[in-house]
Amino acid sequence: MAREIVTLRDIQKFTENTEASKTREDQAYLSGKDGYFDRLFKYIPAELVAGYIFVLGVINQLTDTAKVKFLHWALFIVFCILTPLYLRRLQKVRKIQQHLISVVSFIVWCFALGGPFALYGWYNPVYGEVLLPVFTLIVAIWEAE
Repeated sequence: MAREIVTLRDIQKFTENTEASKTREDQAYLSGKDGYFDRLFKYIPAELVAGYIFVLGVINQLTDTAKVKFLHWALFIVFCILTPLYLRRLQKVRKIQQHLISVVSFIVWCFALGGPFALYGWYNPVYGEVLLPVFTLIVAIWEAE
């Protein structure tokens, strides 16, 4: 399954283009418009969230508080930058809206996991526990163009 969201407009553009080459990547447009659950899975950068969780576990073994805080934020920023790069270069996602939604999705996941936010007194895990399912259910309603 291709990672880029397929909308009705994409299918119309593809069928109108008489010179479209029928490559393997183009076959996704022939399979039909993505439904709610397809969009839900395509918007969440699961590979990056998994990588973030792994590296976060390694960082949490450090004892120096200043280093932990710095590395938490550095890791968070690096993975926020990696999200659109990964989607563009490896998953061949061209839609800017999908890149933005995926970055926001990554941020929401990090917030729910605690990440660098958990290092501050104002953070309460309940915020992330409420935000994550609400965001996840609502964001898939949007069709990235």
